[in-house]
Amino acid sequence: MSSTLRCLKVLELLADEPFELSLSEMASRLDIPRASAHRLCTTLIEANLITQDPATRRYMLNSHALWIGSGYLRHSPLYRAAFFPMQELARQIPGTVQLGVLDQDYVLFIHSVGYSGAPDSFADVGLRRPLNATASGKIFLTGMTSEGVERIMVKCTEKYTGNTITSHDRMLEELSAVRTNRYARNIEELLPGYWVLASGVFAGVSEVPAAAISITLPLSEFSPEREAAIAALVQDAARRTSLQLGPNSVSRAVVPAGNGLR
Repeated sequence: MSSTLRCLKVLELLADEPFELSLSEMASRLDIPRASAHRLCTTLIEANLITQDPATRRYMLNSHALWIGSGYLRHSPLYRAAFFPMQELARQIPGTVQLGVLDQDYVLFIHSVGYSGAPDSFADVGLRRPLNATASGKIFLTGMTSEGVERIMVKCTEKYTGNTITSHDRMLEELSAVRTNRYARNIEELLPGYWVLASGVFAGVSEVPAAAISITLPLSEFSPEREAAIAALVQDAARRTSLQLGPNSVSRAVVPAGNGLR
């Protein structure tokens, strides 16, 4: 079982930047001998999940790993429910529309459409971002207990920009505004020059957001009036997605009722 878990850890390492590692780097990150790391890599190569560049001798994921991982999307009612509402939102607003789910205390983007004009604003499928520095992350934080929010914020110490929220008390104030407005926003908290609005998607009778639909736009297009109009469109896309997941999802709108901290 230990070897199996280490094999899975190798896949996780190669799924993140720089996306390829030497045998020495692999052994160092796993804190195991080079010989052990070599056995793990040999096993994964035989399973067709990773490959080794013959020139650099560095390991990277193989295309077969994509086929396995994409099975999540091919079987996801959430992905199918959000597909057309996201397409419509991208047609209405010239920005990048993302669908995010909660994954191990991160926002994991599983679908992205549209284009806001700059490549660094596009959320690639499979990209993970911190909860505290994203509009979608704030949606997921509203569904957590107060203890859960505190646990997340203890770990969120990196300041991506001067606007990144790293204080627990400041985040509680922000989440209160999210519940009042019924959507979340992010103004240069992760990427300079961009603002993001997000709304929650709910499945069935659950009060915990199943996903968040967000849109990223250049900061040059920000204004209070434009925010209200775009927020309404994002909320509508989330509402329509929730409706596809189940009629009881819509009645709770986009964030949990009440203080949201249970």
